[in-house]
Amino acid sequence: MTEKTDREIINEVLDGNTEIFQLIIFRYQKVIFNYIYRMVKHRQEAEDLAQETFVRVFSKLKRYDHAYEFSTWIYRIALNVCRDFFRRKKFFFFSLQNPVGEEEESEFADFIAQESFSDPDGVILNQELKLEIEKAILRLPVKFREIIVLRHIDGLSYEEIANVTSLPIGTVKTYIYRARKKLQDDLRKYLE
Repeated sequence: MTEKTDREIINEVLDGNTEIFQLIIFRYQKVIFNYIYRMVKHRQEAEDLAQETFVRVFSKLKRYDHAYEFSTWIYRIALNVCRDFFRRKKFFFFSLQNPVGEEEESEFADFIAQESFSDPDGVILNQELKLEIEKAILRLPVKFREIIVLRHIDGLSYEEIANVTSLPIGTVKTYIYRARKKLQDDLRKYLE
C-alpha cells in the first residue's frame, strides 16, 4: 500500500472523512512543534500553540490552494499562531521599512569550527556555543527570530520563507543578514 499524499488526504477530509486528518497531524506534528518551540522556548506553550495550529489548519482546509506546497501553508499558519501568541503576550515586533544590503554567503553553521568536532575540548566548547547561540536567537526581535529559525533550523529555502512569511525575497535576505550580524555581534566573545 502506498502512502497517501497530502493532497489525497486533504481531498478525503473535505469529502467528509475527517478521521484521516490524523495522518496530517502525524506527518507534520514534529516539525511544527519544533518550529514553535524554537520560537517560544516553553514546552507547554509550544504544545498548546502546535495544537492551535492544527485546529486552524483543519478549520481552514477548504481555503487551501493546491497551487502552493502544503508544508509552506502549514508553516504559515504556525507562524501566524506564534505572532498571535506574541501579540497576546505584548511582545513588540521590529519593523524594517527600508531593506538594505544583500545576504552574505556564510551559513549559520560557520559559527562553529568543523575541526573542533574531533577534539573532546572542542566538543564541550561547541555545546556551550550551541547553548549561547540558542540564547542569542531568543534575544533577536521576533521577525528576525522567525526568519533564522525557518532558514537555519528548519532548512527552508529563501523562496519558501518568503511564501510562509508573505515577505519579498529581498526582505527575507535582509532580515537574515541583519539577524546573522546581530548574532555575530552578540556571540563575538565565543567566536574569537
